[in-house]
Amino acid sequence: MARVIVMDLSRHNTVMVGHDRYFVLDTGGRAELVRDHCPHRGGPLSLARRTPDGRRLSCPWHGTKVGVAAVRRSRLPMVRSGDEALVVLPDGADAPVSVTHREILANLPPDPTHHDEGAEHG
Repeated sequence: MARVIVMDLSRHNTVMVGHDRYFVLDTGGRAELVRDHCPHRGGPLSLARRTPDGRRLSCPWHGTKVGVAAVRRSRLPMVRSGDEALVVLPDGADAPVSVTHREILANLPPDPTHHDEGAEHG
């Protein structure tokens, strides 16, 4: 059975489901709750910076480029009304759940000084 939580997006931007973390990613004015996990080595994509073109995130651990489109594929179903969001947690998510507020660098404007080198995923 699916589990649903309510988030106040004016106060919270991160959800922990057991050991899995999700963060609110701004994708062109739309908030999406995505997995905070780089596919390369598991780095925290919430602390990534966008590349100058804004289409990829540069993982803070190894500089791996991950496409925003690929990150969006990990999003949880979420319905937003104003600052309130109903989030459907993954199946089997019987683990403890907590919501917090953290600094999300991935939502800052693209870094114009960042060089577009290194591995790329997505």
